[in-house]
Amino acid sequence: MKLVTYIESQADLEQFLKVKKAGLDYELILGCDALSRYSKTTIDELLTLVNLAVKDNLPVVLEWDALYQEERFQKAKMIIDHLPLHDFKAIRVQDPGAVHYIKTQFPWMKMQVILENGNHNLEGLKKWQEYLGEQCERLILSNELSKEMLKDYASELKTPIEIQAFGRILLFYSPRLLLSPLEKEEMKKTYIEASGSSEESPHTGFPLIENQHGTFMFNVKDLSLLDHLKDIEEMKINHVRVDLRFDHGFENYLNSMIDLFAGEIAEISPEVKKLHPRPLIKGFYNINKTDVLFTKLKNKRTQRQDENYVGEIVDVERDQQLALLIKTEAFKEGVASSIFMITPEGKEKTLTLPWVKLSTGEEIKSAGKNDLVLIPYINGVTVKTQVYTKART
Repeated sequence: MKLVTYIESQADLEQFLKVKKAGLDYELILGCDALSRYSKTTIDELLTLVNLAVKDNLPVVLEWDALYQEERFQKAKMIIDHLPLHDFKAIRVQDPGAVHYIKTQFPWMKMQVILENGNHNLEGLKKWQEYLGEQCERLILSNELSKEMLKDYASELKTPIEIQAFGRILLFYSPRLLLSPLEKEEMKKTYIEASGSSEESPHTGFPLIENQHGTFMFNVKDLSLLDHLKDIEEMKINHVRVDLRFDHGFENYLNSMIDLFAGEIAEISPEVKKLHPRPLIKGFYNINKTDVLFTKLKNKRTQRQDENYVGEIVDVERDQQLALLIKTEAFKEGVASSIFMITPEGKEKTLTLPWVKLSTGEEIKSAGKNDLVLIPYINGVTVKTQVYTKART
């Protein structure tokens, strides 16, 4: 089985060559910030890496996976035209325009087509295979395909396929720069990393990246199929990608990954899971749960239930008070002596109301729809907590 991974710097390359084992089958992906979605490598740094790779006769491929509008696409083509393409064994492309450009302008160059964000059906995959013919070296498939689908596709397709076995899971992409407006003017950068939270669920810690290509949001959990490499190999999938570009992955996990793919260890070290900053999941590998997940896109605990419904907690001042937005006429005739609450995490709380106040501090005996009132603080309640006059049955 071939280990496919990314090299972002000369230090990365030196470290890889230092620890790689004899007999390791591998392929190194090189890119630059102008062509690759997540790369921070400059064009000059890329050229340095290419020269080092040629010197040591290393199997390197060029990554061109960014998506462009027309003006930037034309600039990207100019960069491609001036790169030493003959020094790469293949080029990885995602944009159909980029695929067509390489096919027509560099028909001798092998392509690895990135189909992670589309073409989940066999007919579409076969069309790419047919369109590119011998120029198509590999099809890179989505991590949303189940084990059974991957097995079927591997048996049906003539072209070798590749899947990701370790790394982040992309949830959302926009070509717009969505984080820059949140930065102070003097702090604007060309590469921003941040963490986001959801208004619809208790989930927090969504990794966010903004760079010249747009804004990317990733799952709060990362993908790991490292415990299933034997099954994957038995499916005749012989190219497996390990993405160590984030969270100090190259520094922390490289040795373990090389030992695993070189056959020196049977399973990945538990230290990988301990060191990793987010939980690791198998994604859709064991079963395709796509249809089931649609019902989970909204957190049912934060959705309105009309029976005995009062409103929603919109602000929490720890140890002081809660801000309750009244959304019904439940308090029109008089405020309840106690309320029942359900947090976004599903915790249930009952709170006695010795007082209800306006923001001015004035105590009130009733409140209408759309009024904002203050109530006593209770531990464990967060924004988006739903409030009822009594427990639901």
